[in-house]
Amino acid sequence: MIERGIKFTSMDYYDRSFNLLVGVDFNGIIGKTNFPFVLLLPQHKTEDTIIKRLANVGVSIFRPYKAVGMRENSKDSQLVDVSFENGQSITAQYVIGADGSKSVVRI
Repeated sequence: MIERGIKFTSMDYYDRSFNLLVGVDFNGIIGKTNFPFVLLLPQHKTEDTIIKRLANVGVSIFRPYKAVGMRENSKDSQLVDVSFENGQSITAQYVIGADGSKSVVRI
């Protein structure tokens, strides 16, 4: 992501009339982190990077599937059965809900 993004060590925020609202300088975190900057990266590049990395380690991503139900697997309590709006279902060790506060995964 670092290679694909733009690094900033300070940022200024302006209103619509170009009046400076606040200036933020990140130099105070130098030496406290390996990443003393703000990284600007478009959402599509962020998602592409994550999808490729997960695929490299064998993780499947189901999108744009809508989960409509989840329950503990009847044979293994370390697994969960997830059912989707399209009628398909999967059994998974981990489930991540990235579809808002009303996600079945969060309930």
